[in-house]
Amino acid sequence: MIAAVDCTKLASIERAIAAIDASHTSGCDAVKLTSLPWTWCARVYNHADPRGIKLLTSVSDERSVERLDWFGAPAFEIFFDWSDLDLVACAARTGKPLVLSVANASEADVAEVVHVARSEGAGGIALVQRVIDGSHLTLETLRRHDVVVGISDRSTAPGVLRSAIHAGARIIEKRLSPKMLGDLPGMVRECQLAWATLGHRYEWTTN
Repeated sequence: MIAAVDCTKLASIERAIAAIDASHTSGCDAVKLTSLPWTWCARVYNHADPRGIKLLTSVSDERSVERLDWFGAPAFEIFFDWSDLDLVACAARTGKPLVLSVANASEADVAEVVHVARSEGAGGIALVQRVIDGSHLTLETLRRHDVVVGISDRSTAPGVLRSAIHAGARIIEKRLSPKMLGDLPGMVRECQLAWATLGHRYEWTTN
């Protein structure tokens, strides 16, 4: 369970730290801070690590992979435009897991990026489908690549998280506004119950 919050909306490092704490106390496994300023990195990573919560942020170039690897990023999230295979290869060579956001990529594009990531030695690969209107019909297609699959939910449709889990999602990333952080415990509980009904305890690990 990943809580995703935009740092431009948080507006201060203190509120970013509060978002990490809210994610931790709600039972989230990770928090994703988008648009994370470099000047915040040392403090937010040092805050998240001893609390046992994974801190993720997107990488956009090879320099950002290098810097985030140095800060101790547990995994790399890439919004892949299906042309920058060099970026995927660079992140994979760190040996850390990759979370690849899928937009309108074809199955051939997905197959290519998974092949590159595996051949360069990624520690694990997850394909995450963005959900805007409540639809996650591509999960079955993504599962054919023998990877962890999940959703990045930006919708307001009810029941999306639960139905995605029953469709095979092992990662649930929920895009939140700062005001929605108070709703996190209920969302986490909903996901835990949905996973429990499957008769398994699904966990995606960065190890």
